[in-house]
Amino acid sequence: MTAKPLSVERLCLKTDPARLPFETTAKLPEPDGPAGQDRAMRAVAFGAGIVQPGYNIFVTGPQGSGKRISVSRALERVAASMPTPSDWVYVHNFGAAHRPQALRFPAGQGAMFKRVMGEFVDTLKNAMPRLFESDEYRKRRGAIEDDYRRTVEGALEQIRRKAETQGLTLIERDEGGFEFVPQRDGLMLSEDEYRRMPKADREQLSERTRELKAELDKAMQSLNATREKTIEKLRALDRELGEAEVRRLMQPLAHAYQGHAEASAHLEAIFQDVMAHIDALQAAARAEEDEDGERREVPFHRYQVNLLVDNQGRKGAPVLTLNLPSLSQLLGKVEHVPLLVTMITDFMFIRPGALHAANGGFLLIDALDLLQQDVSWETLKRALREAQIRIANLAEILDRSQAVTIQPEPIPLDIKIVLFGEPWLYFRLREIDPDFAEFFKVQADFSTTADRDDANCGQLLRVFASVARSNGLKHLDRGGAARMIDEAARMAGDAEKVSVRTSRLTDLLREADHFAGASGRAQITAEDVKLAVDAKEDRAGRIKALEQEMIRRNIIFIDTEGAKPGQINALTVLSLAGFAFGVPARVTAQVRPGDGRITDIERLADFSGPSHAKGVQILSGYLNGHYSMTRPLSLSASVAFEQSYGPIDGDSASAAELIAILSAVADVPLKQSLAVTGSVNQRGQIQPIGGVNEKIEGFFDICVMRGLSKGHGVIIPKANVVNLMLRDDVLEAVRRGLFSVYAVETVNEAIEILTGFRAGSRNGSGGFPVGTFNARVAKRLDHYARPRLLRPIRLGGWWPF
Repeated sequence: MTAKPLSVERLCLKTDPARLPFETTAKLPEPDGPAGQDRAMRAVAFGAGIVQPGYNIFVTGPQGSGKRISVSRALERVAASMPTPSDWVYVHNFGAAHRPQALRFPAGQGAMFKRVMGEFVDTLKNAMPRLFESDEYRKRRGAIEDDYRRTVEGALEQIRRKAETQGLTLIERDEGGFEFVPQRDGLMLSEDEYRRMPKADREQLSERTRELKAELDKAMQSLNATREKTIEKLRALDRELGEAEVRRLMQPLAHAYQGHAEASAHLEAIFQDVMAHIDALQAAARAEEDEDGERREVPFHRYQVNLLVDNQGRKGAPVLTLNLPSLSQLLGKVEHVPLLVTMITDFMFIRPGALHAANGGFLLIDALDLLQQDVSWETLKRALREAQIRIANLAEILDRSQAVTIQPEPIPLDIKIVLFGEPWLYFRLREIDPDFAEFFKVQADFSTTADRDDANCGQLLRVFASVARSNGLKHLDRGGAARMIDEAARMAGDAEKVSVRTSRLTDLLREADHFAGASGRAQITAEDVKLAVDAKEDRAGRIKALEQEMIRRNIIFIDTEGAKPGQINALTVLSLAGFAFGVPARVTAQVRPGDGRITDIERLADFSGPSHAKGVQILSGYLNGHYSMTRPLSLSASVAFEQSYGPIDGDSASAAELIAILSAVADVPLKQSLAVTGSVNQRGQIQPIGGVNEKIEGFFDICVMRGLSKGHGVIIPKANVVNLMLRDDVLEAVRRGLFSVYAVETVNEAIEILTGFRAGSRNGSGGFPVGTFNARVAKRLDHYARPRLLRPIRLGGWWPF
């Protein structure tokens, strides 16, 4: 037999605690980056640094790889050296009220502009009443009113005197207006006295009354014109003083923002609007009402400022994470408030979105969350394409809105979008969305494993130290740190690699801290880590225990003793919710003479996946190439996983299936104390497979349950030796000689271990050495082929045999 059992040292590469240059991880510095992700971090740095459009970043990698926090920290370092973005405010557009105007200010000055404009409005409100209480205003207004009063009184006095000379007097009625009544010696005549007057005198008084009324009407028309002129003089006085006061109030603002063209233009528009509404402002100040008895609307709110983006106090560019990328969270929104039976809004109800807050920096979004929101993905692409943030609601985008709303002026967009997602999502988007590659030209691909070297292991230990400090956990001593490195290699499924899925490892650290605390230890030891691992497997191990129980009770047939032809123990892995464990499976084969077909019973039952089906088809290639050099293969074989009632995929059992078929052909029993895993190619080479540690331990557990003895063991591909990180109990059994792990390169090596026969290689004459396993296979295949060679052939109506 050519293959020998592997030594204990080759079954698990353990970290030597003495090599660790510390007593505990307490003094380790903070990590300066993720372990083993240099390629991905170079991609992030490239995407963050390039200024050309379209170079947004899509970060791929599995959950728990630490990609989010690593990318966020890297971007924060980049953002710290970038210029601080501008502030943005929205103000009333006096030319088009439904199109609020966006103004840009250097960082911190947006809040200042909002504050000074608020102070201006408050001052303007307070200045109006004081303006009409000044002595100068009262004096000038009084002069205008006195002049008007003298004009009115003079005109009325002239008519009154003329009326008296004609026996009439001018009186003012209580309900308003004037009336001429007869009088004698300065006294008004009573009605009886008037009736006793001669008819001619009464008619003469009536004629004089009509003439005086006509003259009074002309005087009143002249006085009304004078009144209008007086009112205009008063308004001119109000405007003159108001303009002077407004100019005085706005002069500091105009001086402060004379270098800001947009702000200066807005201040000029405010001045013109204030002057256009000075009457309303003054009426409000005097608490007057208009002619209809309603209070005049005062437009003070139009001079306020809506601060949308405030970068005051920020140093560098923002790095923000958007957890719910809905349309309003992404773009912002325009709020509405109820008023009676309608909804109203204006520029003061504009609210920012994440694109506003992260403008000039980086916005981090989960890609799947973004795609699951209505129109958010298409809206983001449109914003990137136009380089503008255009606020819109879902109803407007879908053209279903019937409400009257405002349309804020778009804001220029200068941002880097960083999406996070699984690799399948990245490639799917590239396939179905032609725009995706245009906008996300940088992929930062995070790996799940890294080389098990000092640099990466040291970086992992720094992560553990950082988590311990931030979470208030105990630190690892040397033994605990070494065991954590070993567990990272075991998670990676490779002795030469370590897992960099830091979330799983830090969870293990927290659980080990629990056991250390329960034991009263000040640091986390190797024993605490082992207890945490065992407890985790116990919590997830119900299905594993159930499978083992069914084997123990012989509900599922697995032999671990004796030898049988055409029957072999294959090794499988079941993965459930992140927990994987190995389970042996019986593979059987039946053979008979035939036309060279191998029937995969799993495939006929629709249980076989494409990889498993391919592995079975490769067996035909091996059999034809190895045993049928001169004639067709006269064999029909069926192969099956016994008591399998669910999907099967993968080709890791193809070596076991091939050996089972060959054993059935040669009628040579196979040792049931051994199990086999490995993929085979058409040349008979055993190829590596996945889950080798779980598969070995799965068969080991069954052997222990049945009673472990010297002949138990597994056969694995030699290429998988580098992946071995077996449990301590398996190592102890190997050390005591109760369990063996064989590593083979070819089918022949596995056959020799399983049968005790020498496999035999083809000699110069094309045959196999007598007594070898392959000679028995070839002889049986010759026997299967003989009936086919001697079958009767009918030629011309007669039989040659």
